[in-house]
Amino acid sequence: PTFAIPTFTVVSVVGGQNVTIRTANFPANQTFTALMGPIGSMGVGGVQAGTVNSGAGGVFTATIPIPAAHATTPQIALRLQSPAGYYSFGWFYNNTSP
Repeated sequence: PTFAIPTFTVVSVVGGQNVTIRTANFPANQTFTALMGPIGSMGVGGVQAGTVNSGAGGVFTATIPIPAAHATTPQIALRLQSPAGYYSFGWFYNNTSP
């Protein structure tokens, strides 16, 4: 069996409000908790920013609110993790783009 690493890219950001991501290689039917933390933290132990359900898996788009605790943080680490142990992390600049 092949194993694909779940990843995401940041599609857009509304500064201080939300981030929209597009996933790749996500497992199906998983509920991922979105965590946001300081840059360099990989989102570990971050503030919960909501949940995302992977549905059919693979590629999907999700918009995640930026918690008030990070509304003015210039760079934010984002982590998505599921109870089954799947996770993916990245970071983004907290300013409106594109």
